[in-house]
Amino acid sequence: MDGFVDLQEAIKAETKNRLDRVEKLAGYSAFIMLAAATWLAWPTLQSALNGGSITSDLKYAMVIIAWGIFVQDLGLMDKKARSRIGTVTTISWLPIAIVGISNLEGDISQKLGMVFLLVISLCLFATSRSILQGDISVMKYRALMGALGFVLSASLLTTISFSDISAFIQLGLCAIGLTLIVIDWFGKDENRALRKEFDVRLNILENRILILKSEGSAVDQAASLIMTAREEGHRDPVWGMRLLDEAEEDIERSLSLAGDVEEIKADSLNSVETAEEIAPIVKRPRKAWDMGQREVELGSLREGEALFRQAKKRAGEVIEWWQKAEEAIREGSALLAKSKHPQESLEELLADARKKLNAEKPKKAYEFAIVIPEQLSASGDAMVIAEKAVKEAARMLKSADGINKELLEERLDNAEVELEQGNHAQAKGLSDGIVREINAEREAMDDVRRALRQKVHLISRWSEREDSADWDSRLIEIETSVDSLEWTHAATLLERLTKDLDAQGKASDEASELLNFVLDEWNVLRNQCDASGIKVDDEDRRSTDEAIGIATEAHKAGRIDESLESLGLADGFMEKLRRRV
Repeated sequence: MDGFVDLQEAIKAETKNRLDRVEKLAGYSAFIMLAAATWLAWPTLQSALNGGSITSDLKYAMVIIAWGIFVQDLGLMDKKARSRIGTVTTISWLPIAIVGISNLEGDISQKLGMVFLLVISLCLFATSRSILQGDISVMKYRALMGALGFVLSASLLTTISFSDISAFIQLGLCAIGLTLIVIDWFGKDENRALRKEFDVRLNILENRILILKSEGSAVDQAASLIMTAREEGHRDPVWGMRLLDEAEEDIERSLSLAGDVEEIKADSLNSVETAEEIAPIVKRPRKAWDMGQREVELGSLREGEALFRQAKKRAGEVIEWWQKAEEAIREGSALLAKSKHPQESLEELLADARKKLNAEKPKKAYEFAIVIPEQLSASGDAMVIAEKAVKEAARMLKSADGINKELLEERLDNAEVELEQGNHAQAKGLSDGIVREINAEREAMDDVRRALRQKVHLISRWSEREDSADWDSRLIEIETSVDSLEWTHAATLLERLTKDLDAQGKASDEASELLNFVLDEWNVLRNQCDASGIKVDDEDRRSTDEAIGIATEAHKAGRIDESLESLGLADGFMEKLRRRV
């Protein structure tokens, strides 16, 4: 185990364990009750089989069997089990009491049994009343189950004799049961007082709605809430009261808004008419005002007020920005018509401004059009700068010798085309790129020529290495790039070559230093071996000489890794010899 315990899983496991034990106990109890009922009814059944009469013992056995069916629900008091238990107890308390009273004239043992049955009946009655209680639907269900118990009790009274006192008591118990049934069916529930209050308040609000409608007040929304309350409030008076609260609040709000809405309506109409005088083609302010008027006529004052305010806002935008937008669009259009170069982006911006104006959004149209003069002025300055950049690129390209000009000339042609089309940013970018590439090619050409003038010294750094052919091929690739006038590419290859040579030279120097150290150590150790009688043909001494020889040859050939590996072997053999010395 990892020492971790899930508390929730442990609780679930313990709960399941306990439920299993309760279910087993309930099963055993039901089996025992079935066996007891069989034992109680056996003499009666045997007598009936022999031609005798069926006694009342069979009724007791039937009661025990019926209760044994429901005893399994006693251990699990969930909603379904409580509902079944409440149903059974409501049905059975009266028949059990009737059966118990029938033994009133019996002997002492029968009277004792009667007492037990009456106590059980009283417990069942209390349980049924505690479980089946609540709203009116529960009360009616309890009345129906009680009626079923009354029918069973009445069937038990078919054989009574009115000469006994117990018969009158049984009739009295049946009368009490019938009274309880009537009370449950027609009596009050826990929400009766609230339901009565709801009915009174509903009638008051309905009368008030009728009066307000006759006076022409817009209370349609409140009337709708009251209608919904009438349909649902009797089933759920709490919800019905809440609907009536909302209806009453809506009535008060509608009455308070009625005067304010008229003022807002007149103010917004004035703004709409002013906007239509400035721009006769606008329709959105008038449309919003008409929709607000229709909402007010339908009784939705809040929606009407919001639409009136929206109409005023739209009209205010037209009043403030329409003339400014038209003037900005005319100015931008005139400047673009005088421009020497095509201005596609500014033409699109002007078209967007006209679309916004046609969409009755003059503020947006003004914001689009007002920037055209500034951008056009900045575009003129940028065109001058772009022309200078193109001329500078052409001058440098003409004076550049010793480099490949094909791609650069093609890019210069593209820059001139872009300049003619008015794309100053693209033209300047291409020109600056040409200048940068010419400068880079010149710098690379100087570096490569300077390095190739020292070609002999460069070759000497790898001429004695076994992989000198690889280094020669890399130098040939650099010379090929030089012949093709690809100076930048040749400079890149040359830089990689020198970096690799420097790395190899550093590793070679470190290996040479280690080799010299091992040789010095071996000279000393060899003298000690001679003094100790270790001959030349000794295996360890011979292996040391062989490993040092291989390391020396590998180092001269440039095989640094192999040289270091052999020096490691030689150090191991020398350590063995030191222990022997």
